[in-house]
Amino acid sequence: MSAGAIFGAIGLAGSVLQYRSTVASGKVQKTIMEAQARNKRLEGRVEAVKAKESANEILRRTKRALASNIARGYSSGVLPEVGSAAVFSEQQVLRPAALDVGILEQDAFLAIEQSEREAKNLEYRGAMAARQARTQAITGLVMNVAQVGLSGAFSGMNLGGGSGYSASALQGVSKAGTTNVPLPSGGRVGIGFGG
Repeated sequence: MSAGAIFGAIGLAGSVLQYRSTVASGKVQKTIMEAQARNKRLEGRVEAVKAKESANEILRRTKRALASNIARGYSSGVLPEVGSAAVFSEQQVLRPAALDVGILEQDAFLAIEQSEREAKNLEYRGAMAARQARTQAITGLVMNVAQVGLSGAFSGMNLGGGSGYSASALQGVSKAGTTNVPLPSGGRVGIGFGG
């Protein structure tokens, strides 16, 4: 085995190791992106829970305000369910509370939706990073193998198992370098010469 073949084999082994390292790096990148996606989903759920807690707090305050209005109405001898007391309760307490609760419920929904979109984007980026790493690794490996092959490192090795023929034997190349291809009996070939 020649020194060129040894160095070629070492170069190929290094290329294979680089291939494996690049693919592993892509897988790590994908795992990192998937973890970030899970965190984004959790952040969205946390934001949704915060919004729902705020909505629940508004509902608690609304109940207190309504109870206070009802108590004031009864203490002053006015029925709080009819007339101006009911209108006051609806306009000053219930309507703003309902609007705020509706907004907070939308915030909760949007927080989950946004986190889901961001998570899917991160997962996609992770999958693309893994694919790109694999493609880059394969391309690098092919280029390194081609480079080693072109450098002639394996020219002295019999990699094909020995077929027993050469191109010069098939073509009949003489020692002078001219081709000795036998011609048909007429000496000329081609459509114009009847061949």
